[in-house]
Amino acid sequence: MSKEVTIYGTITSPYVNRVVLACRRKGLNHRVFLPEGGSKSPEILAINPLGKIPTIKDGRTVLFESGVIVEYLDVKYPKNRLIPAGANAGAQVRLIGAMCENYILLMLIRLFVQYMNGKPDKAIVADTIKKLDDCLDALNQFIQPGPYAFGKSFSAADCYAVSAMVFLERIGKMMGGTDLLGKNRRNLKRYWTAIKKEPIVKQTMADIRAYAKKTGR
Repeated sequence: MSKEVTIYGTITSPYVNRVVLACRRKGLNHRVFLPEGGSKSPEILAINPLGKIPTIKDGRTVLFESGVIVEYLDVKYPKNRLIPAGANAGAQVRLIGAMCENYILLMLIRLFVQYMNGKPDKAIVADTIKKLDDCLDALNQFIQPGPYAFGKSFSAADCYAVSAMVFLERIGKMMGGTDLLGKNRRNLKRYWTAIKKEPIVKQTMADIRAYAKKTGR
């Protein structure tokens, strides 16, 4: 087993904290570290010329793109598999991950950019929320109402779903306390209530809050 997986990035990033969740589910020693200069620092650019986070270093292996990293960790460290071996089960886990990655997070990042600028464009915000609602409605149909997103144990689907839900709440606060999850998505609401009780999720959320408080981000 690797002595320590170094995860370059900040834990408030949904792409980084999903990798942290994967490491914790696997029981891997890891550290989250962002050098001075951020993702464009010489240290990161030396191993990832695109300067993207997360980038991981696991022994001699260097990888970036969170989805690639999660699958790599699952294959290299088979304890507590994140992606089931069966064709259907594995596809369902990947599907939930893809919905969170390619639809929900995409809309949340659009909102994040609008509110970080300090002058959100009302038309863009309204259009993005409409599309986000459609994405959340779709996920609500596919996700289990807990305790896990799919199946009977914590999987890659949870790595993606938890990171998306944490970011959803963060964007809602940026928007003045808006409940972006809504009241009628019963599967998602029950899932989110249940998964937050999972020890590795509780620890990761606590680390996110601590980092945000320390840095003001």
